Amino acid sequence: MWNRDLDVLVPMWQGADDIRVRDGAAALGALTAPGTRRITVPVVAGGSEREKGVRHRAAVVDAYRAHRDVLARHHPRRLLTLGGDCAVEVASVAHLAGHYAQRLFVLWIDAHGDLNTPASSPSGMAHGMPLRLLLDGDADAALPAPGCLTPGQVALVGVRDLDPAEVEYVHRHDLTVLDTATLGAHPPRLAELPPPGAAVYVHLDLDVLDPSALPAVAVPTPGGLTPAALTRSLTALRTRHRVVGVGITEYVPQVEHDQQVLGEVLGALGLRGDLPT
Repeated sequence: MWNRDLDVLVPMWQGADDIRVRDGAAALGALTAPGTRRITVPVVAGGSEREKGVRHRAAVVDAYRAHRDVLARHHPRRLLTLGGDCAVEVASVAHLAGHYAQRLFVLWIDAHGDLNTPASSPSGMAHGMPLRLLLDGDADAALPAPGCLTPGQVALVGVRDLDPAEVEYVHRHDLTVLDTATLGAHPPRLAELPPPGAAVYVHLDLDVLDPSALPAVAVPTPGGLTPAALTRSLTALRTRHRVVGVGITEYVPQVEHDQQVLGEVLGALGLRGDLPT
């Protein structure tokens, strides 16, 4: 069991413009053994048209502020975040960066880089922007702007669908990338990425898994990891490093799938509760 101070469930869907992921937070919560305290962050029901380059911007910003305020009240140093879409990670990672500073190391395990800006994003979806916000902030204030990480504190894992501007950003900043082929062949490689003594945050967008294994995600992307490779890599990581945060996002429970796959992943993270029979 992974011990933590706080679980936050953030049923935000507006960042992905996909209302199905709203139910993912509660569904993941039902599958996850609870921590010391569990809170659901209030998220407004509606959306809006594109504003300052971001679809549903007002709802995304409101959810970020509500999430940030919950974390400020409870001061967790070990945190589980269950989304919702990937934009929910901004408040959680920024909060832990405030505690751990340069010791924080973020494993962005995701089919996508989430490195767009409002200007570079083809879709204007906020769930394609959280890692860029955490690295650079947002000078135009189109979204909340933490800017709390450096490129050396991040590794992209399982990424295989990048927009051109994201490819350029990865190369320009020499971001560490661990692709699916390498990790699939050698799962313990994940544990080699954080430096000794790091406080590790695991961002897990479930679309890192191949859709043949888990189709119940917002953006299924071929060429993903097998469940065996992901679970072995996460087990190796927890054996070698101190995990201070986990965020799991983009689950669409309405799509038919083998729930045992999800149970195995949660188990590798020390989170598995009793699966429904």
